[in-house]
Amino acid sequence: MATPKPKARFMDFQEMLSIDTPQDTAPAPVQGGILEMDFSQMESFPNHRFKLYEGQQLDDMVESVCQFGILLPIILWHTEDGRYIILSGHNRKNAAQLAGLTQGPVIIRENLTHEDAVLIVTETNLRQRSFSDMSHSERAYCLAQHYEAMKCQGKRNDLLAEIEMLLNPHDTSENETLAEPQHKLKSREKLGQDYGLSRDKVAKYIRISNLIDPLISRVDTEEIAFLAAYDLSFVEDTAKQQQIADLMESDSYKVDMKKAELFHSYYETGKLTDTAVVQILSGEKTRKPKSSKPQSVKIKPAVISKYFTPQQTPKEIEETIDKALALYFEQQNQEVVMT
Repeated sequence: MATPKPKARFMDFQEMLSIDTPQDTAPAPVQGGILEMDFSQMESFPNHRFKLYEGQQLDDMVESVCQFGILLPIILWHTEDGRYIILSGHNRKNAAQLAGLTQGPVIIRENLTHEDAVLIVTETNLRQRSFSDMSHSERAYCLAQHYEAMKCQGKRNDLLAEIEMLLNPHDTSENETLAEPQHKLKSREKLGQDYGLSRDKVAKYIRISNLIDPLISRVDTEEIAFLAAYDLSFVEDTAKQQQIADLMESDSYKVDMKKAELFHSYYETGKLTDTAVVQILSGEKTRKPKSSKPQSVKIKPAVISKYFTPQQTPKEIEETIDKALALYFEQQNQEVVMT
């Protein structure tokens, strides 16, 4: 038996949205309207980074759905291959199914890039959840995506404004929308104000979002401390990150602050070999590597004025010093040969 097509019903909601008509699998919704769709037709967002509610939080949502139904429509992405992927509403769908419902209200979006879809997923989670209740990995992922969106112009800003209207249709003023990201404050300062974080903490979260899943999941379980994860995130080679994660899993190694600092230092100096990774994790290496960068030497102004005139440029002075040193070391080598 064929799966029933979602039936459209008109509601005066979000007239600012331009919802395109899904072809063949769904009837055309009225502009600003909402569809009722079977949950069986919806798919979860691939590699969804946000954990479903559990315990009391889930029980409360199920009870709310039983009493009032789904109050906020699920946002779906109708892809080019005809799939309906959930962008916002994974918990609503889960709670509704536990409450015995088989369908719910949806808003369908089309003509989205994958980047647009990811932005909707992260932005709606930031707006609908308590930031303090999120895990470290969820916060990092959200803030990183949100930060990138705030730096973009044009379509991405329009999309953010659209999301804001979706979630708060009556609370967004004309002069205070996410479509106007040119704030006097810098992006990270703005994020910090929005979510009660210092600019430094926002920067650290954005950095640890670069950790691969097996490592950032250990931050969630407190096997890796937050500040240790920050240092570890400077190892930007994902193959090296994977090696660290594999060794932690197979040999039960731990990454504390000291080891994370060593990983940071060895990677920055280009000395984080496979052997060094094992030695750091096992505790064999305990000191930072010596820097391979050339030493910086400052010449006192009195010395410069002794040999050069004020009219000579820094480049001319540099070239003269270079020639003088070349001549000096040449003479030194000749004296060594003669002796």
